[in-house]
Amino acid sequence: MNRAGAMQRRWLFHCLLISFCAIYIVYYPATYSILDECNTLQLSYSLSQGTIFPDHAGPGAGLWIDGHRVSKFSIVHTAMMAPAWKLNWRLSFLLAAAFFVLGAFVIRAWLERERLNGDWSALYFFLAGTLYYTQTVMAAVPSAVTGLFGLSLLMRESPRAMLAGFMLGASVLLHPWMMPFVAVASAVWLLERSSVDMAQNLRRLLAGALLPILMMGIYNFETTGSPFRNVYTMLGHQRSFTGLHFTSYFMFYVASLAIFPLAGWAVFSPRLAGGWALPIASATALILAALYYYRDGLNISSAQVGSVKALLAGAIPGQRFIIPISMVACIPAARLLDSFSVSAPDWIANWARPFALAGFVSGFALLSAAHQSYLRAHAAVQAALCQTVPANAPVTVSDELLKEMGPDCKVYERVVGGTDGQTPAANAYVAWLGTPGERPPARWIEKREAKTFQLRSWIWNRDLWIARPLGAAAFASGDSG
Repeated sequence: MNRAGAMQRRWLFHCLLISFCAIYIVYYPATYSILDECNTLQLSYSLSQGTIFPDHAGPGAGLWIDGHRVSKFSIVHTAMMAPAWKLNWRLSFLLAAAFFVLGAFVIRAWLERERLNGDWSALYFFLAGTLYYTQTVMAAVPSAVTGLFGLSLLMRESPRAMLAGFMLGASVLLHPWMMPFVAVASAVWLLERSSVDMAQNLRRLLAGALLPILMMGIYNFETTGSPFRNVYTMLGHQRSFTGLHFTSYFMFYVASLAIFPLAGWAVFSPRLAGGWALPIASATALILAALYYYRDGLNISSAQVGSVKALLAGAIPGQRFIIPISMVACIPAARLLDSFSVSAPDWIANWARPFALAGFVSGFALLSAAHQSYLRAHAAVQAALCQTVPANAPVTVSDELLKEMGPDCKVYERVVGGTDGQTPAANAYVAWLGTPGERPPARWIEKREAKTFQLRSWIWNRDLWIARPLGAAAFASGDSG
């Protein structure tokens, strides 16, 4: 892309931004679908009710500590969503989308500060995993964008270390996963300074991070009894970096960085990344992600999903743990691609911009349509449960249904999870979810009136069985199984 000509044409960024907002509104998420989303909403709802303990406001996941359930999710992230409960909880989805928009401006400003064409911000808009998580209530995008902002403040010609420290600390408050990434990046950045600058910048970084550190300590003390102990460590997540799937996960993440963003491997080059901070921090985060026992997207299945769709359904959500790397990789990737394109003729740039815009619009619309189809099936599950199970009735549900028990339907104060080998209590309603044609265990529906709901989409298909104990109020009119 010819740099001189590109600086005169800034329409691509604005068109990408407008297209993102328009498509997001058209395919505004119908509901949540991930267990972590359910638990995040439970904590957010409890905060809207004036308590930090989810079990005080209804059903809620977490670790039992001193008679309370304590959530492992970010109190700061969920507090930002809590006001939405006064109007409509689905407004919570706007938080991740707003942070994505903020990240786009951070990327463009960083590019132009490096005297690179701002049109390379298109790389950011093609981060498929990031786009996917904007349509969730998870902290992945807000925390990554906050960390991106902090690093952009450090990587300036005149660093703003105190504000950077605050933003980097805030990113950890939004999601603990950001800790190794921003800590390593900050440490390496400091080591690259002169001894005088190092001491001064360290003081400024720590001063900026002081408020987030205090907030984390106070919350830990209130929930676990110690400012230095949090639920993650008590749950033992630090012992989950076993490397059981290291080879396959490492290859997946490395391959992902070649695509999201294009030329993303440039982040590992000190020359292209402007020093060693981004390469070493990115390598650290990538290795940790590969060592972890889990990644998203591996268990999504449907009877009607073909191999290509199944691949995308597994690969795109699987970007979650490398979203921070993908975002910062946009800068060195842009520097690499820009060096190749400076001598390209103008006609290539003239065609590249509309092609990029068309690619983003079609790609994001397709991703959003597929995800919305998946979400609508989950919305049908949640609606069926809310409409069929009476308030305050005891309910036994199969494992896959536990994540549907969010606080948007406040009737499940007596819900318990059950296995197929168990016999639910005689007075309990039961709800069981299976693939099309499957039936619940006989002991789950014996001596009960059962009703089936066929949930079909082009992404996710299930049969929902709800059975009421004999003697309970009859189901509303409709087909029964």
